Amino acid sequence: MRLKWKLSLLTAALLLLPISLATTPETSVKAASTSTTKTTKKVTKKKKAKHTYLIVMGHGAGDPGARGNGTSEAKFLRKYYLPQLKKYAKKIKNSKVVFYNSKHDIVRDTLVHHKGSYKINKKTTVIMFHLDAPYGRGGHVIIHKKHPTARDKRMAKVIKKYVGLNHAYNGYSYRTDLKNCNVLRHRHIDYSLVEMGFITNKSNFKHLKKNRAKIAKAYIEAITNENIK
Repeated sequence: MRLKWKLSLLTAALLLLPISLATTPETSVKAASTSTTKTTKKVTKKKKAKHTYLIVMGHGAGDPGARGNGTSEAKFLRKYYLPQLKKYAKKIKNSKVVFYNSKHDIVRDTLVHHKGSYKINKKTTVIMFHLDAPYGRGGHVIIHKKHPTARDKRMAKVIKKYVGLNHAYNGYSYRTDLKNCNVLRHRHIDYSLVEMGFITNKSNFKHLKKNRAKIAKAYIEAITNENIK
Protein backbone atom coordinates (compact mmCIF):
# COMPACT_ATOMS: atom_id res chain seq x y z
CA MET A 1 0.00 0.00 0.00
CA ARG A 2 2.78 2.42 0.90
CA LEU A 3 4.62 1.62 -2.34
CA LYS A 4 1.49 2.24 -4.42
CA TRP A 5 0.89 5.51 -2.56
CA LYS A 6 4.44 6.71 -3.28
CA LEU A 7 4.11 5.72 -6.95
CA SER A 8 0.86 7.69 -7.17
CA LEU A 9 2.54 10.80 -5.79
CA LEU A 10 5.48 10.43 -8.19
CA THR A 11 3.15 10.02 -11.15
CA ALA A 12 1.18 13.13 -10.17
CA ALA A 13 4.38 15.13 -9.80
CA LEU A 14 5.58 14.08 -13.26
CA LEU A 15 2.24 15.04 -14.79
CA LEU A 16 2.41 18.54 -13.26
CA LEU A 17 6.03 19.15 -14.37
CA PRO A 18 5.25 20.11 -18.04
CA ILE A 19 2.62 22.61 -16.86
CA SER A 20 5.17 24.25 -14.59
CA LEU A 21 7.77 24.35 -17.37
CA ALA A 22 5.25 25.71 -19.88
CA THR A 23 4.38 28.70 -17.70
CA THR A 24 7.97 29.72 -17.03
CA PRO A 25 8.73 31.33 -20.46
CA GLU A 26 5.50 33.35 -20.35
CA THR A 27 6.42 34.72 -16.96
CA SER A 28 9.88 35.61 -18.26
CA VAL A 29 8.43 37.41 -21.28
CA LYS A 30 6.14 39.46 -19.06
CA ALA A 31 9.03 40.37 -16.79
CA ALA A 32 11.18 41.34 -19.78
CA SER A 33 8.34 43.40 -21.21
CA THR A 34 7.91 45.25 -17.92
CA SER A 35 11.63 45.89 -17.73
CA THR A 36 11.73 47.20 -21.31
CA THR A 37 8.86 49.57 -20.63
CA LYS A 38 10.60 51.02 -17.61
CA THR A 39 13.89 51.56 -19.46
CA THR A 40 12.37 53.12 -22.59
CA LYS A 41 13.92 56.55 -23.08
CA LYS A 42 11.69 59.56 -23.46
CA VAL A 43 11.92 61.20 -26.88
CA THR A 44 12.77 64.88 -26.42
CA LYS A 45 11.41 67.37 -28.93
CA LYS A 46 13.90 69.80 -30.42
CA LYS A 47 13.20 73.43 -29.64
CA LYS A 48 12.26 75.55 -32.64
CA ALA A 49 15.12 77.86 -33.56
CA LYS A 50 14.42 81.52 -32.84
CA HIS A 51 14.26 83.88 -35.80
CA THR A 52 17.14 86.36 -35.90
CA TYR A 53 16.75 90.09 -36.48
CA LEU A 54 19.87 92.12 -37.24
CA ILE A 55 19.54 95.81 -36.37
CA VAL A 56 21.85 98.23 -38.15
CA MET A 57 22.54 101.87 -37.30
CA GLY A 58 22.99 103.81 -40.53
CA HIS A 59 26.32 105.27 -41.71
CA GLY A 60 29.26 105.56 -39.29
CA ALA A 61 32.94 104.63 -39.67
CA GLY A 62 33.79 108.08 -41.01
CA ASP A 63 30.50 108.56 -42.87
CA PRO A 64 28.39 111.02 -40.84
CA GLY A 65 25.29 110.67 -42.98
CA ALA A 66 22.79 113.53 -42.87
CA ARG A 67 23.48 116.59 -40.70
CA GLY A 68 21.11 118.83 -38.79
CA ASN A 69 20.34 120.40 -35.42
CA GLY A 70 23.99 120.37 -34.38
CA THR A 71 24.64 116.66 -34.91
CA SER A 72 24.96 113.97 -37.55
CA GLU A 73 22.82 110.98 -38.45
CA ALA A 74 25.49 108.45 -37.46
CA LYS A 75 26.24 110.14 -34.12
CA PHE A 76 22.59 110.69 -33.14
CA LEU A 77 21.54 107.11 -33.89
CA ARG A 78 24.46 105.60 -31.99
CA LYS A 79 24.27 107.95 -29.00
CA TYR A 80 20.53 108.09 -28.42
CA TYR A 81 18.96 105.05 -30.05
CA LEU A 82 21.46 102.22 -29.99
CA PRO A 83 21.50 101.93 -26.14
CA GLN A 84 17.70 102.05 -25.95
CA LEU A 85 17.20 99.50 -28.71
CA LYS A 86 19.67 97.15 -27.02
CA LYS A 87 17.92 97.61 -23.69
CA TYR A 88 14.54 96.49 -25.02
CA ALA A 89 15.96 93.84 -27.32
CA LYS A 90 17.13 91.98 -24.20
CA LYS A 91 13.51 91.66 -23.07
CA ILE A 92 12.44 89.77 -26.19
CA LYS A 93 11.79 86.07 -25.55
CA ASN A 94 10.56 84.51 -28.79
CA SER A 95 13.11 85.97 -31.20
CA LYS A 96 16.82 86.74 -31.26
CA VAL A 97 17.80 90.37 -31.78
CA VAL A 98 21.43 91.16 -32.59
CA PHE A 99 23.21 94.35 -33.63
CA TYR A 100 25.64 95.13 -36.42
CA ASN A 101 29.00 96.44 -35.23
CA SER A 102 28.27 100.12 -34.58
CA LYS A 103 31.89 101.05 -35.34
CA HIS A 104 31.31 99.94 -38.92
CA ASP A 105 29.30 101.23 -41.86
CA ILE A 106 27.43 98.31 -43.43
CA VAL A 107 27.34 100.03 -46.83
CA ARG A 108 31.11 100.46 -46.91
CA ASP A 109 31.64 96.92 -45.60
CA THR A 110 29.41 95.59 -48.37
CA LEU A 111 30.41 97.65 -51.39
CA VAL A 112 34.11 98.21 -50.66
CA HIS A 113 35.20 95.15 -48.69
CA HIS A 114 32.64 92.69 -50.09
CA LYS A 115 31.60 91.74 -46.56
CA GLY A 116 28.69 93.32 -44.69
CA SER A 117 25.48 92.25 -46.41
CA TYR A 118 27.32 89.54 -48.32
CA LYS A 119 28.08 87.73 -45.05
CA ILE A 120 24.63 87.89 -43.46
CA ASN A 121 22.81 84.59 -43.02
CA LYS A 122 19.97 84.33 -45.53
CA LYS A 123 17.47 83.44 -42.79
CA THR A 124 18.17 86.69 -40.94
CA THR A 125 15.89 89.73 -41.20
CA VAL A 126 17.77 93.03 -41.46
CA ILE A 127 16.37 96.27 -40.02
CA MET A 128 18.29 99.47 -40.82
CA PHE A 129 17.68 102.79 -39.05
CA HIS A 130 18.32 106.14 -40.74
CA LEU A 131 17.38 109.82 -40.54
CA ASP A 132 16.22 111.82 -43.53
CA ALA A 133 17.38 115.17 -45.01
CA PRO A 134 17.49 117.88 -46.22
CA TYR A 135 13.96 119.29 -46.28
CA GLY A 136 10.71 117.77 -45.14
CA ARG A 137 9.15 116.17 -42.13
CA GLY A 138 7.94 112.74 -41.04
CA GLY A 139 9.29 109.28 -41.63
CA HIS A 140 8.60 106.24 -43.75
CA VAL A 141 9.72 102.65 -44.32
CA ILE A 142 11.70 101.62 -47.39
CA ILE A 143 10.40 98.13 -48.15
CA HIS A 144 12.05 95.23 -49.95
CA LYS A 145 8.96 94.19 -51.90
CA LYS A 146 6.38 96.18 -53.82
CA HIS A 147 3.90 95.82 -50.99
CA PRO A 148 4.55 96.33 -47.25
CA THR A 149 4.71 93.34 -44.95
CA ALA A 150 2.87 93.14 -41.63
CA ARG A 151 6.14 94.18 -39.96
CA ASP A 152 6.50 97.20 -42.25
CA LYS A 153 2.98 98.27 -41.34
CA ARG A 154 3.68 97.95 -37.61
CA MET A 155 6.81 100.10 -37.92
CA ALA A 156 4.95 102.70 -39.98
CA LYS A 157 2.45 102.97 -37.12
CA VAL A 158 5.32 103.76 -34.74
CA ILE A 159 6.51 106.53 -37.06
CA LYS A 160 3.00 107.93 -37.39
CA LYS A 161 2.44 107.94 -33.62
CA TYR A 162 5.64 109.67 -32.55
CA VAL A 163 6.87 111.71 -35.53
CA GLY A 164 4.26 111.58 -38.26
CA LEU A 165 4.42 110.11 -41.75
CA ASN A 166 6.20 111.71 -44.66
CA HIS A 167 3.27 112.64 -46.91
CA ALA A 168 5.40 112.16 -50.00
CA TYR A 169 5.34 108.41 -49.37
CA ASN A 170 2.35 107.89 -47.09
CA GLY A 171 4.29 105.43 -44.98
CA TYR A 172 6.23 103.33 -47.50
CA SER A 173 8.51 103.50 -50.50
CA TYR A 174 9.83 100.71 -52.72
CA ARG A 175 13.27 101.51 -54.12
CA THR A 176 15.74 99.63 -56.27
CA ASP A 177 18.46 102.31 -56.40
CA LEU A 178 20.02 101.59 -53.00
CA LYS A 179 23.07 99.43 -53.66
CA ASN A 180 23.36 97.82 -50.25
CA CYS A 181 19.65 97.01 -50.19
CA ASN A 182 19.98 95.54 -53.67
CA VAL A 183 22.62 93.12 -52.36
CA LEU A 184 20.19 91.98 -49.67
CA ARG A 185 17.36 91.68 -52.20
CA HIS A 186 19.44 89.67 -54.67
CA ARG A 187 20.43 87.34 -51.84
CA HIS A 188 16.72 86.97 -50.95
CA ILE A 189 17.23 88.46 -47.49
CA ASP A 190 14.23 90.09 -45.84
CA TYR A 191 14.86 93.71 -44.86
CA SER A 192 13.33 97.06 -43.99
CA LEU A 193 15.04 100.45 -43.95
CA VAL A 194 13.42 102.88 -41.53
CA GLU A 195 13.67 106.61 -42.18
CA MET A 196 12.73 107.68 -38.66
CA GLY A 197 12.20 111.35 -39.49
CA PHE A 198 14.12 114.42 -40.66
CA ILE A 199 17.23 115.34 -38.71
CA THR A 200 16.90 118.83 -40.19
CA ASN A 201 13.36 119.32 -38.90
CA LYS A 202 13.27 120.82 -35.40
CA SER A 203 9.95 119.22 -34.48
CA ASN A 204 10.99 115.75 -35.70
CA PHE A 205 14.35 116.06 -33.97
CA LYS A 206 12.76 117.17 -30.69
CA HIS A 207 10.29 114.27 -30.62
CA LEU A 208 12.91 111.70 -31.59
CA LYS A 209 15.25 112.84 -28.84
CA LYS A 210 12.65 113.32 -26.11
CA ASN A 211 10.74 110.07 -26.69
CA ARG A 212 13.68 107.85 -27.60
CA ALA A 213 12.93 105.23 -24.91
CA LYS A 214 9.28 104.88 -25.93
CA ILE A 215 10.12 104.89 -29.62
CA ALA A 216 12.88 102.30 -29.25
CA LYS A 217 10.58 100.02 -27.28
CA ALA A 218 7.83 100.42 -29.87
CA TYR A 219 10.22 99.59 -32.71
CA ILE A 220 11.49 96.44 -31.01
CA GLU A 221 7.90 95.34 -30.43
CA ALA A 222 6.99 96.13 -34.04
CA ILE A 223 10.01 94.30 -35.44
CA THR A 224 9.53 91.12 -33.41
CA ASN A 225 5.73 91.30 -33.08
CA GLU A 226 6.11 90.70 -29.36
CA ASN A 227 4.83 92.81 -26.48
CA ILE A 228 7.37 93.90 -23.90
CA LYS A 229 6.07 94.07 -20.34
